[in-house]
Amino acid sequence: WGTEWQTEPDEQQLTLGRALTASKTGGRPDIDLILGTHAHIPQAYEKVNGTWIVYGEGDQIAGEMFNETGARDHRGNMSSIARFTFAPPVRRGDRWRVTKAEFIPQWIDVERGRVMSLPDALAKSPGREDYTEAQDHIREAVLGRGAAKDGLTMSR
Repeated sequence: WGTEWQTEPDEQQLTLGRALTASKTGGRPDIDLILGTHAHIPQAYEKVNGTWIVYGEGDQIAGEMFNETGARDHRGNMSSIARFTFAPPVRRGDRWRVTKAEFIPQWIDVERGRVMSLPDALAKSPGREDYTEAQDHIREAVLGRGAAKDGLTMSR
């Protein structure tokens, strides 16, 4: 779902996300988490109707990426890993609860053929401006719809 190379979730994602997270059976939400992909680049995470939506993690593994204009686009080598910790329902009929919401910014180093956790890479190479810029870009995209206020944190 989503529009390729667009950081912001599109109207279809927003509409479908609202509908899916509002869906209930017997008073219990039908959806515990939505993990989206397709846009090739990181998109926002957001809590809607009490349910987390990851509009787009970005490509988890990719080679050299070219956007819709045919230009080399480093955003295609940026992604996030969503990590949610769930607790089981306390009572029958209750929902699973997210007790911890995290994201890990990652970078696909095409030259080295490796996927790297950016926080770990920056800890080992603090002066890497390209890593810092990528991590900042991913953080801005992921937190762009206010997920930090709902408890989403960056992790390693």
